[in-house]
Amino acid sequence: MSDQPENTIKTPAKVLASLRPGYLTVYFGYGQGLADGGIPHEVPIDDIPFDLRLPNSEFTLILDCNGQILSVERYLSD
Repeated sequence: MSDQPENTIKTPAKVLASLRPGYLTVYFGYGQGLADGGIPHEVPIDDIPFDLRLPNSEFTLILDCNGQILSVERYLSD
């Protein structure tokens, strides 16, 4: 069982860059299905932890059913 509510979505994500002040361009669904490169979204910079804001940072986003970021999970390195 997961501790996340059933109406959440977990998706891989990758940071492109900060193209506007206060926002990051993040690819949602990076590496999945027909949208292999992901779908770009501008998200408030404060929604992403400081150490994951660099270009090409990869992590998992947990989104609610409206597409709002609930939390960020880091990938664990071996």
